[in-house]
Amino acid sequence: MIKKNTVIATLTLLGLIGCAAATQSPYEHFMAGKPWRGFAYQAGDQASLGQDTTNCRVEAVQRVPQQQVVSTTPSYTTDTQTFCNRIGNQTFCNTTGGQTIGGNTSVTDANAGLRERVFRQCMANKNYRYVDLPPCPAGAVLRAGDGGLPPSVEYNVLPSET
Repeated sequence: MIKKNTVIATLTLLGLIGCAAATQSPYEHFMAGKPWRGFAYQAGDQASLGQDTTNCRVEAVQRVPQQQVVSTTPSYTTDTQTFCNRIGNQTFCNTTGGQTIGGNTSVTDANAGLRERVFRQCMANKNYRYVDLPPCPAGAVLRAGDGGLPPSVEYNVLPSET
């Protein structure tokens, strides 16, 4: 019975944490009404989540360094054309074309996907699994005194599709 209550309490806490987003403020994520996809969950105490995440990120960067790939899209320059009109003693000319199209350069990290897989593998080795937390319920009110999260919200944790 105690184990079941611990799991329910943990899931309730995770549900409250799910109201915040990693890349948005808790208020922005809450207002967007979107679920938190791929939340790292470990049964029991979540106190070591931050430290485990940092350690696994560092391990992933050390094992899979960046491999920057520079690529450039093809480019071409349009032909120039000049048209002239003579009106009386004056000649008016208009030149068009000569624009270069394309030639954009981008830099990507070819190892980003592999590095993310190494990170997730490290987290899995620490008994984390990725779950989706549903959005905060409609009508929940954020208050400054409670850390910006709606009080007493309980969620069911669903397996992540990622």
